[in-house]
Amino acid sequence: MRFSFRLLSMLLLALLWGGCAGRSYQKPVAALIVFKTPAIRFADQGFVYRSARGVKVQVYASGRAVLQMRVGRRVCIEGKGCLAEEDFYKKFFGVAYPEGTLAAIFSKRPIFGGEGLRKVGEGYEQRIEEPGRFDIIYAFNSRSARFRDRLNHILIKMTEIK
Repeated sequence: MRFSFRLLSMLLLALLWGGCAGRSYQKPVAALIVFKTPAIRFADQGFVYRSARGVKVQVYASGRAVLQMRVGRRVCIEGKGCLAEEDFYKKFFGVAYPEGTLAAIFSKRPIFGGEGLRKVGEGYEQRIEEPGRFDIIYAFNSRSARFRDRLNHILIKMTEIK
């Protein structure tokens, strides 16, 4: 009886400890970040942290954090809470994009399942249009990403600083 109580206690402790483990992000990348949507506007330097499960973006102005955002299954903005990704897009962008769009932009990967992807010079470009819903031009390479939705007035730019 005593042995099983100890074993149960150790298993419970291990589960709680492991369940609270944070994400393992790669080395942070310094970047110039522009984020303009109908609800959010800023353009400053910051850091992008990438992991297998998502992205974390921190933007600073005058040495103070003005945005701390985690993007994974949910999008969390410090001071504003967490939303399901679809709800985040509707609230802050005014349009619903496919899941994973924001993380792909900050990871410099194709969006919308690679729809309209073509090689351009040292990088790639995607033009995605759905009349009445969005008109997107997305370009990315090894150092930068630029997402523009002309219909919804959204601009997200990230340029890594070496």
